[in-house]
Amino acid sequence: MGLSRMTMMPVTARGKLERIAKPLLYGGAAVLALDLARRIFRHTQLFCPTREPVVSWNPADYGIPPDRVDEHWFESEDGSLLHAWYCRAPKPVASALYCHGNTGNLTNTAHVMPHLMDAGINVLLFDYRGFGKSSGHPSLHGVISDGIAAARFHETIRPAGAPSILYGFSLGGAIAAQVIRHHPFDGLILQSTFTNLPEMARAAFPHLPLHLFSGALFDTLAVIRGLDVPLLIIHGSDDEVCPKSMAQKLYEVCGVTKKMLFLVEGGLHKDLYVRDADTLVWAVNRFAAELPRGRRHVVEPVPFLDHLIDSAFRYVRHHFRRAEAQKTL
Repeated sequence: MGLSRMTMMPVTARGKLERIAKPLLYGGAAVLALDLARRIFRHTQLFCPTREPVVSWNPADYGIPPDRVDEHWFESEDGSLLHAWYCRAPKPVASALYCHGNTGNLTNTAHVMPHLMDAGINVLLFDYRGFGKSSGHPSLHGVISDGIAAARFHETIRPAGAPSILYGFSLGGAIAAQVIRHHPFDGLILQSTFTNLPEMARAAFPHLPLHLFSGALFDTLAVIRGLDVPLLIIHGSDDEVCPKSMAQKLYEVCGVTKKMLFLVEGGLHKDLYVRDADTLVWAVNRFAAELPRGRRHVVEPVPFLDHLIDSAFRYVRHHFRRAEAQKTL
């Protein structure tokens, strides 16, 4: 009898543990699988940088006159060194910060710069961390920080009195939407930009539930709802990456009076300036020339404690970098 009790108790306890452990194991496996899928989605869809240029690092190879472009380097808040070209139009009506897409580096969209210059726009074209000549590795928060740093640098070099435009292409449009929350601009241009990551995941993977865990960091739609400066949306009617319905949705939720949706008939994701450059030059020039002077998007205030912590971390990072630099001397 005593032996029976001793053998039965462990069996009963083991059964209870098994009943508890199985759901935990299955749940843990599901969470790990979802997290792995999320990481794969973000890695393969969001960042595809290259260090090598499309042709060369000579702006002239992309139609940019050598005497109309300056090379610049500036630092992001965490000390990442970012590479940029500032293209100067002969008679500028505005100056723009251009946030390129997720592929390659600034040379992948350098061919667009002559068209923007023809529209009378000076353009600061820069690379995020990990792209082209810029140092570091791309990250979700890092590219936004780089965009904010580029906006601040653009403010120091643009002509005095010229309206400031934030121009974002594809993923760069989603980055631009986050940048304008932290730095003021007179106008915003979004080209081939998606609404948010969940809707982008649905479009890219219609048969997989990736939208459930793609994240809400790049929510362009939410930013556009609260936008208070003029908006120009440029999109291809046959965009194979971001459906034109996304552009229409962004246009519809924007509450500003001065807004325009320009659809390039037959346009795909990357060929809009190849397909209809003259009309786009006209549209961008008209948008820039009609920008109200002195009206800038109101940025979201940074909480004092967050600002204090960020400043402390920046000081520590710079201190360690100086120490490391002195060791190499």
